[in-house]
Amino acid sequence: MERNELLEWIVMILAIVAWWPKIFFGFDAAWYMALIYGVTPLVLVAILIVRHRRMQEGFAYSKEVIDAQHNASGKNVLGKSDGPVSPYPGVPMPPDTKSGDEDK
Repeated sequence: MERNELLEWIVMILAIVAWWPKIFFGFDAAWYMALIYGVTPLVLVAILIVRHRRMQEGFAYSKEVIDAQHNASGKNVLGKSDGPVSPYPGVPMPPDTKSGDEDK
């Protein structure tokens, strides 16, 4: 786990703990209400955005690695020589339809 991920987890735990006085003791000070109703959601949304971007970067990197592996092999991924084949194992290509009569 990287340092920034650990920091995200600590902030999320602190956000949960920050709600305890309101939930369990009914603490209603104005500064406290502004903190939990204003700052907590903004911080959690910021963490969500950072994690989403990190996930998208991971997906892009994985796609680049898979594409590089397929291009390096120089052959059809599924070993078929007829028709188009998906470069990603397990993802079927749509069937070729020469006429519109097959859908009816």
